[in-house]
Amino acid sequence: MEGVQRLLSRKVERVLEQLGTLATRARSGEEVPTITVTLHLAHGHSMTGEVVDYVPRESVLMALGKEGLRRSESVAYVDLSTVVAVAVGNAEKLLELTQLVRPNPTRQDVATLLEKLPHALTEQFWPGEASLGGKPLRFEVDWVGLDDEPGRRALESAVNVTSHALRALAQEQGREVLRRITTVRFLKGRDTRAAVEGETGTVTVGPGEPTVSAFRKAFAAGIR
Repeated sequence: MEGVQRLLSRKVERVLEQLGTLATRARSGEEVPTITVTLHLAHGHSMTGEVVDYVPRESVLMALGKEGLRRSESVAYVDLSTVVAVAVGNAEKLLELTQLVRPNPTRQDVATLLEKLPHALTEQFWPGEASLGGKPLRFEVDWVGLDDEPGRRALESAVNVTSHALRALAQEQGREVLRRITTVRFLKGRDTRAAVEGETGTVTVGPGEPTVSAFRKAFAAGIR
């Protein structure tokens, strides 16, 4: 799932263009992944196979059947204007098509997020807190074990989920939540979880997808 979350939304034509580029690379002898797709057409029909060729704004040529080019004896010439959706069975193969994938966050990207999200939360529930000399919410990170591509992706996800969880908790229990949790620290861990001790929340970043529901419950339990 983590890999699929890196995919970007693109117009149907753009996706087919990238699959056509993949077919061109395959014809040149390059070893590329075989991607089986299902085209859903405007008149309600669908067809499954592998893209063999693509002509921008005109048509797409499909080798029909789940085996695609390897065993197909049938092809279909499809008017591009009739294609309303493209379904991809093994979506992780799309990660090899860079035009369809969100770039990996840099350390600076994550650092910006760590500053922006708690500031936005503070301003939402306690406007002007920082300028009035108060104690605005802060996010901090221990970069040990997290400053590589998988680590930064996992950290980015954990930071976003933490922000959503704290917002949900403040909306549910009142803005005093952000007086009782003033700092959240992120660090490498064996799994992904949240906890609170005193005024400090701790989020360990490890295997497993963080969820807003689980983090909200953990933060709520810690401030009782």
